[in-house]
Amino acid sequence: MATKLFNPPHMDERGLIVTGGAAHSANLILQTFVESGDYVFVQESTYPTILDTLRPTDVKVVSVPNDSEGLRADLLAEALSKTPAARRKLLYVIPNGDNPTGITMSEKRRREIYDVVCKYDLLIAEDDPYYFIYFGAEQAPPTFLSLDTEGRVLRIDSFSKSVGPGLRLGYITADKPFTDKIQALQAIMIGSPCCVSQAILSELLRHWGYEGFMKFTSKGTETYRKKRDMVLQAADKHLTGLCEWKAGDGMFLWLKVLGLEDTKHIIELECEKRDLILLPGSACLWDSAQPSPYIRACYSLATPDKADRGFKILADVIKEELKKNKSKNKSGDAVASGHKEAASGFTHEPKKHTNGAAT
Repeated sequence: MATKLFNPPHMDERGLIVTGGAAHSANLILQTFVESGDYVFVQESTYPTILDTLRPTDVKVVSVPNDSEGLRADLLAEALSKTPAARRKLLYVIPNGDNPTGITMSEKRRREIYDVVCKYDLLIAEDDPYYFIYFGAEQAPPTFLSLDTEGRVLRIDSFSKSVGPGLRLGYITADKPFTDKIQALQAIMIGSPCCVSQAILSELLRHWGYEGFMKFTSKGTETYRKKRDMVLQAADKHLTGLCEWKAGDGMFLWLKVLGLEDTKHIIELECEKRDLILLPGSACLWDSAQPSPYIRACYSLATPDKADRGFKILADVIKEELKKNKSKNKSGDAVASGHKEAASGFTHEPKKHTNGAAT
């Protein structure tokens, strides 16, 4: 299947191992190839679970800014040039329907990034669970594995988004020396992924065949496309003028709230107490204490009613917060003005009324 899907160079030199899903695959790769003091490079806003995996370690994480096409290759090169060559280890990317931004990297950007990685002798962990949730008119751009002429890519695929999340199965495709090391670690950690899930998936794939599997995933793509369009309509209705966003791929809408420096307070307090579950943008940053005006909305379980009610609640919360901030600013301006008057030496005489009272 990997050969038909991605047609990578020298596939005969690569191996494939089944894992317990994408997050498990990423964890295996990090534990196998990254040591204390090594540098791992990630997108500025990225999958929170990968950040949580890295935080307890002594790995040095470098965040590289994005633009509308994804991670910027020129800034990756700049960051790499400032790190010790012996400790540069791995770049982690989500190339299609990025979590959280929804961005799909262009082919040009992927080739630029691959060239930089080759120049600075880095591995790429290509985490691509949203490969089949691509809404472009044509086929998705070639994967990093498809471009990998030097054997640097460790590709992570998952059946959670394409077949069923409860299966908790995925697979890693990489050069055989890499997959052999990963397999050895997995054998120590869990023996093997769930055998029942493997048996179910194996029978499904045998029954479908390659063409049947592709037909099934195309139906899933259309389901998600309808959900994405439905959520965009709800955003247009309720969030116009309050947020900025761009239609993307995958299952997330990345909202930038206008006029707010940080969204953590309104998400964790105001939205949650109204039963609206969203993710503040700061949760997707390596330094999660930094403010972020962004919000990640997941629409995988959204219905028209939920999307409409959810974004109506979010709009109300944003308006309330903006109103509070405006009142605080006015109050602060008034206090500052009073301090200035007192400092200038001017005073107001009390106003006399006919009854002698002063106000």
